[in-house]
Amino acid sequence: MTNESEEAAKRGRVDFRFGKASLSLEVPPFFVDFEKRRFKSIMVRKKIPPQEGHGILFYVYITRSFQLEKLLALRSIHPDIYIPEDLEVAAPGDKAKEEIAEFIDSVLMLEKTWPYEGNGIWYREFDSFKLRMVLIIGEDRWTIRPAISRSGLHGFGVEIPVDTRIAKDFKRELRENEFEDIHDHVTTQHFHLKVSSLQRYIELAKKWDYYFSTAETWRKTVRIP
Repeated sequence: MTNESEEAAKRGRVDFRFGKASLSLEVPPFFVDFEKRRFKSIMVRKKIPPQEGHGILFYVYITRSFQLEKLLALRSIHPDIYIPEDLEVAAPGDKAKEEIAEFIDSVLMLEKTWPYEGNGIWYREFDSFKLRMVLIIGEDRWTIRPAISRSGLHGFGVEIPVDTRIAKDFKRELRENEFEDIHDHVTTQHFHLKVSSLQRYIELAKKWDYYFSTAETWRKTVRIP
């Protein structure tokens, strides 16, 4: 475990802040328990801080303003990021240019503790665990979602919140052995999955993630200063 990771473990909380302006708490905070052996119990929701040494709470904040302009700027430092050709981005004004420059600076600073792995993925290692933050691009928006892996375990542990009204349809779309557990949050059903690849996770999240797949719901997310 790196010095930064050791310090994070002592605090019991890690913030992943992608940008500086117009930040939004993109997903509900999640807890990683490094003592568990199955994905469904490694990454879970917790309402109270973890006991020291038993895990870490993660908060994921994403910039919401000038998103598409920032996405293009992000590709300028990471050319391997794929951006759909049909995305329409207007020429940025002076205010946007200033904010975009600040965004790039913040990403480069973030990468000192969350190295860039490639293909829109940032990661951090905690002993035998590797937590990745995965860039997911929609029609006119993008987000970042977590995925965890552990040496000795096949695949990636992920969670996808799905609108309760279409949860049965989502479950039918899952492949054999992907489903691990489900938690009822009334409006949403949080599916704990084990996927074979991060690309599979991206495909599922783009289509089904309650907080991202529908533009109207995504825009209602409360911003956190």
